[in-house]
Amino acid sequence: MSSSASPRAFTHVLALPGATASAPGHERATLGWVAAQVARILALPFAGFADALAEPPAHAFLVPQDTLHVDTARFWRIADAADLLGGVVPHAFVASKLVTHGLVSPGAAAPPGWEPALAPQLSEVTFPGFSTFDADDLAEACRRLLVDGPIRLKLADGIGGGGQHVARDARAFAQLRKRLTPAQIEAGVVVEADIAEPATYSVGEMCLGGRSIAYVGTQGLSTGRDGRPVYGGSTLCVVRGCMADLPAVFRQPRLRRTVELAIAYDRAAQAAYPQLLCSRRNYDVLWGSDRHGHPHGGVLEQSWRIGGATPAELAAFDLLEREPDVVRVLASTVERHGPTHVPPQADVYCVIDDPRCGLITKFRHARIDTDTPINMDDADGSPTFDA
Repeated sequence: MSSSASPRAFTHVLALPGATASAPGHERATLGWVAAQVARILALPFAGFADALAEPPAHAFLVPQDTLHVDTARFWRIADAADLLGGVVPHAFVASKLVTHGLVSPGAAAPPGWEPALAPQLSEVTFPGFSTFDADDLAEACRRLLVDGPIRLKLADGIGGGGQHVARDARAFAQLRKRLTPAQIEAGVVVEADIAEPATYSVGEMCLGGRSIAYVGTQGLSTGRDGRPVYGGSTLCVVRGCMADLPAVFRQPRLRRTVELAIAYDRAAQAAYPQLLCSRRNYDVLWGSDRHGHPHGGVLEQSWRIGGATPAELAAFDLLEREPDVVRVLASTVERHGPTHVPPQADVYCVIDDPRCGLITKFRHARIDTDTPINMDDADGSPTFDA
């Protein structure tokens, strides 16, 4: 395992729910399970959920559901990335999609702490787009981008594809605009070129107990209770080390470029916001076609907190710890809505009838990987891990 600085002495592990895990449901159940797995790996007791405590305890390793604002992190005695599994940001918007794009003009509305120097650094590794915080700026961003084709509007607080809408022309945008509240616009709306035939990849890194793993993976979809596509799981090819080690491991051209895009985004964000602390980082990298049919890749967004792929990351981390001679692990998570078949070898970590989403089943599996072909240069650009 790649090692970082020696970890602090902790006495227990706590799970810190965010807004969506404050009530019983699949988010809270999964958070608790992840925190318990972290406790097992660190050989520490799992002490439950931190939201039940009147004051922050000393010597607790924290597993928060959300990326923490620096003030919240200070309250929970987080002083270093090694104190938690997740991330800490100096401003709330830094943890959202908004940080990926620049403003429509230097004088455009922006939240306190906005760093204008980041957008030029990210323009070569993302898709054309703007972050807006004002109705006039939103309209201007849409006007500019619609010249080159359909656009996608993303609310700042959208998760897993939620809060997103596509407009193919000015009339469609006008209809979408009517549905946005002033509060939603002020909180931030990303306007981005909509990419045809998209395929999403994950590039990430997790550091735990002074050791680290890195990976490249693909994402799958499931069907929610309302019939809409939702996150359905991830398949990761995992090695020891950090993201900077991945280009030497995965040399296939498009795969290597995918990794380079994520690394460039990561370094630019860290340079723009040096107060950023991360022990878990994940980047969604999309490949698709522009309006001329040419393949194009770019980072969609970052995640500096635990996510849907974390159970697979922990499975790979665990296997690499137990098998020091193993070089590479293939690990997967699967999330299914409604009745589903679970393979006998799968490790089920959540089965719950969620009040909002209905029946959800989540499971994972991991195995030693000796020679998994990773095909990303096919004519259609579709990602496949031939497991």
